[in-house]
Amino acid sequence: MQSHLILDWKGEKIKSMVHNKIKYTAVPVEAENASSKKTFCAYLASHLTKKNISAFVCILILSTAFVLVACIGGNFQSKVCTNNKSMQFTPKPQNRLHYPKNLKIAHSKRRLPHCIIIGVRKGGTRALLQFLKIHPDVQVSPDEIHFFDNNENYSKGVEWYRRRMPQSFEEQITIEKSPNYFVDWNTPSRVKLMNSSIKLLLIVKDPFYRAVSDYAQIKENRIDKNMEMEEFEDLAIDSMTGNVRINYKAINRSLYYIHTKRWLKYFPLEQIHIVDGDNLVLHPFEELEKVETFLGLRHYIQEDHFVFDRKKGFYCINRENGAHKCLNRTKGRPHPKIDPDVVDQLNEFFEPYNQKFFKLVNKTFQWPKAVGKRSIKKKN
Repeated sequence: MQSHLILDWKGEKIKSMVHNKIKYTAVPVEAENASSKKTFCAYLASHLTKKNISAFVCILILSTAFVLVACIGGNFQSKVCTNNKSMQFTPKPQNRLHYPKNLKIAHSKRRLPHCIIIGVRKGGTRALLQFLKIHPDVQVSPDEIHFFDNNENYSKGVEWYRRRMPQSFEEQITIEKSPNYFVDWNTPSRVKLMNSSIKLLLIVKDPFYRAVSDYAQIKENRIDKNMEMEEFEDLAIDSMTGNVRINYKAINRSLYYIHTKRWLKYFPLEQIHIVDGDNLVLHPFEELEKVETFLGLRHYIQEDHFVFDRKKGFYCINRENGAHKCLNRTKGRPHPKIDPDVVDQLNEFFEPYNQKFFKLVNKTFQWPKAVGKRSIKKKN
């Protein structure tokens, strides 16, 4: 059985030969295409539901967002990011804008600090750092790096230190604080080797009050670990001789003259600003205004940036939304009551060192202050 089709497509004439009642019909190409198109459109119509369209739009939006975030973060190097000016975004520093450690921001980078808060421990270094964060031209390291006073960290090199700094823009300054730098013997020379023109902030308080605060922090930490600790009087005063133990760390850190003199061997006084820690507690705006001048910052921080918290007993940051940002619970911890005879002995011991310190830095502080009286036991 054979069938033959004779087709003349140009003339659109079709001849058909049929054998054994089987008919073969040739269909013109145009008709076949029309049928195919109909079938395809019907297929689309049956599948393009509202749900599918919504899913497609969501995918498109997410893809666009990915490209934009990649461009801003500087991780996506393509013509879209680099050549199309309309796609370039340059974030400008905003008030209270401080970025997470690992977030990459376009046109920013990690820089070595322009300023270091070198101490002193329990002098108000954390409060000073938090208050400086109010300024939009300041980026601060959230952690104490302990680069210069830790041999293991220092051996890792300056690049390791730089990578632990926050990201900042060119017009901003970076500040790091590690209070132990003040009393560490190696730190001044190491800092100078990194940057001989760096600016330094030293915050000091009434020496006796600072020593008791130092003791209170260590005692609390030991209690948390179920460890015992001697009374302050027993640590500060030698029971055999009755003399002040100058090597007791809480006492030694309050000898500002000795440690400042060592720093002045490497840096001129013009590069060290002394912050009054007692006044920072009472009038934070006054001290922050002086720090802004020393750092060459525009005067941005105002009195209304602070609000006094009666419950905590010190000033907190007053945010725009009305909320208060205060230091954590460990700040302003209660002090143990000290024997008044020991208080008098310590104040007398600190006095000559205080006078030498005042002369060394050309600045006078009113020590001992009345604020220290809350740490004194009442006489029977």
